[in-house]
Amino acid sequence: GGTETLTAQLCDAAWALFQESEKAGGAFAALQQGLFQGKVAATRKARDANIAKRRDVLTGASEFPNLHESETVVLRATPVALPAYGEQKYKFEALPPIRLAEPFEALRDKSDAALKARGARPKVFLVNLGTPADFTARATFAKSFFEAGGIQAVDSEGFADPAKLAAALKASGAELACLCSSDKVYAEHAEAAARALQTAGARHIYLAGCPTDAEAALRAAGVSGFVFAGGNALATLQDAYRRMEQA
Repeated sequence: GGTETLTAQLCDAAWALFQESEKAGGAFAALQQGLFQGKVAATRKARDANIAKRRDVLTGASEFPNLHESETVVLRATPVALPAYGEQKYKFEALPPIRLAEPFEALRDKSDAALKARGARPKVFLVNLGTPADFTARATFAKSFFEAGGIQAVDSEGFADPAKLAAALKASGAELACLCSSDKVYAEHAEAAARALQTAGARHIYLAGCPTDAEAALRAAGVSGFVFAGGNALATLQDAYRRMEQA
């Protein structure tokens, strides 16, 4: 069964690691040589990449964020410094304690700081094109995407006329904008909408969805970023803050 298969795989991996450490001269020698530390670092690197792309979900941090939640105090324990006793005979690299949510929490901290300083969080205007059937799925994705980094999403009811975007963008108070709709509506209206947003002063224009054959035309019209499942959400959000800070 499945449990037995997983148990066998775990045993095989543990036995292989034990043999590797014994080949290095034992567990203590393996620590001195950095064998275990290197494996932990490789696992951490892979896990960090998956979290940045939201493949591994951290509920409340990278997914399903709540910008209105009460502040939580996190215990930061101070390392205990033991008094020196005798000579140091051995030295090896320690494994640093980490919290996987910290990169996203750092962005949320920036958002909280902006709220305290200016009375408002950074905002992104969700430019919903077409009908709710066209834009709801991608607008919902974009809201979760940006708010994971503390950027408040300002929703809209849907636009059929790009000429109305300028006034709506100004009323939203957002520096960023994100086009949300279906591929069919994008093909018909995304370029005109992007040009209207750029003329209206949007600092950075995103499109919810993967880049397609129309990417070059969309970028020429003013779209400078794409948000989609599997993309590096953390890097995109960090870049958004850099752009806002440079203004």
